[in-house]
Amino acid sequence: MKGTPFVPWTPDEEARLRELWSNGQPTKVIAAHFPERSAAAVLKHGYDMGLGPRHCARPLFSPVWEGIKRALAGGKKMTSKELATILGVTPHAVQKHMKMRHGTEVRVGGYQTSDHAPAVNRWMLGAGPDAPKPKRKSRKEVNRAYSRRKQKDPEYCARQNQRARLRYAEKRGQLIRRDPAAAWL
Repeated sequence: MKGTPFVPWTPDEEARLRELWSNGQPTKVIAAHFPERSAAAVLKHGYDMGLGPRHCARPLFSPVWEGIKRALAGGKKMTSKELATILGVTPHAVQKHMKMRHGTEVRVGGYQTSDHAPAVNRWMLGAGPDAPKPKRKSRKEVNRAYSRRKQKDPEYCARQNQRARLRYAEKRGQLIRRDPAAAWL
């Protein structure tokens, strides 16, 4: 027969196991208090005693989260895309950590808005309520801003003028040639 022979648990060992069971430490740390027993033997005996399941998770460590904390230090506010660019990871990796820690370690400190997209969260460190979401622009406001941007573009204005001249000439029944290089035809 190989292995070590079974050594019964003493009442002192069982009392110490009860005391250490619910402190949230890993099983290997608890087994270190019982030098003659393996971690598996300690775990099995704890279950046999009816001490319940072990709720000891590894402490979470993520280089992405550590980078996020460094980038947002000092009250800075950044979007997930900006953080991803700084850290050299995907925006999905950043968003996963933000979703997991939203409300406890990070919150929405503001929003990045544009005329053609919904507001984007600007994250900051700290618990607390999120910043109020800005009111979304109406379709009319979005279209007005688009028109104003386009009116400042000279190429766009030239194309619009050319189309208007063509429509007017066709309406009056006059033949016009679009391309001045084709005027010799």
